[in-house]
Amino acid sequence: MRKTFCALTASAALAVTAGAVQAKDLTASSWLPQSYAHSKHAYTEMFDRISQATGGELNTEIFFGGSLLPARTTLSGIGDGVADVGYVYPAYTPADLPIQSFLNNASFVSDDMWTVALAYTEFNYTNADAIAEWAKHNVIMPGAHATPLYNILCNTPVTTTAEAQGKRMRTAGASFTGLVDSLGGTPVSVPIGDAYSGIQRGSLDCIIADPNTLVSFSFNEVVTDVTTVPLGVVTGAIWAFNKDSWDDLTDAQKALMKDEMAVAIVGTHMEFDQNVKDAFEDATAKGIALHDAAPDLAAHIDDYKAKYVADLIAGAEGFDGQAVYDQFSAMQAEWAARLEGVDRSDEAALVAIVKEHLMSKFPF
Repeated sequence: MRKTFCALTASAALAVTAGAVQAKDLTASSWLPQSYAHSKHAYTEMFDRISQATGGELNTEIFFGGSLLPARTTLSGIGDGVADVGYVYPAYTPADLPIQSFLNNASFVSDDMWTVALAYTEFNYTNADAIAEWAKHNVIMPGAHATPLYNILCNTPVTTTAEAQGKRMRTAGASFTGLVDSLGGTPVSVPIGDAYSGIQRGSLDCIIADPNTLVSFSFNEVVTDVTTVPLGVVTGAIWAFNKDSWDDLTDAQKALMKDEMAVAIVGTHMEFDQNVKDAFEDATAKGIALHDAAPDLAAHIDDYKAKYVADLIAGAEGFDGQAVYDQFSAMQAEWAARLEGVDRSDEAALVAIVKEHLMSKFPF
């Protein structure tokens, strides 16, 4: 279905070729590997389709793995024009993007990556303060992604609060660090790439991460137990676009870009869904045990999430944390309602919903 749908999308956009008056070359930067789902769908495949649909009038050179801009300087590099577009994760520049960092932290209590990604994008289309925050860096934000739900990956069963005590857990971010502290464990902040050897050497007992990492980082070789309690998602700008570069596009090129971004957002999250399914099937085949959280652990996590949100809102500086949280939560609820009953493997249906209810609100 995917090849047919994308071919139709490109075919419908062929008019851009006839209307283009001059060639335009863009530069894109992602600090993630080329093999990642968003690298594939939101960069390689999307920009290839755009080039084909415009007959080569709009081309993009893509740099992966931080070879052009590393994670922490991607925002400034895009604003300065080093790259025209790139992937920005707000947690790396919280002082520059306080609202974006707040939204990312608030996603810790969410239970659906689709609703987070779509609500986060819509928020940045419609909230004047969020738009202004990007504008300070000469950037606009056309779309977001969210990871699959984080779980607890360990080398022993960790399903109760007692079993969590004393465990050394790899964390990434204040929300997870605080949770591990509250459980009587020891949070260990190390890059995800170092977690495999940490489990192997015994310096780690657990990794808090999304289940895709069982395969992508080979944790299925060192993990024996996975507790599938939902620990929220991580979100970020799958594209941050230099505003001058966007403004230089023709109206037809912008329209094509928006259509293709809808396809890319859907494709990225469809692959995430499939990757999680494959990762759990592979884990089961390898003898890794999948556990539900025991009632006491589940209740502890729920209580911690409630306190975390209250502290997050109270600690917001420079904006109304309660108003931002309420708007973001309401948008997630609206997207959950829109997606209710929709087959999330039906690409055409999902793209139609995203175009109608999301891309139609894009303010640029």
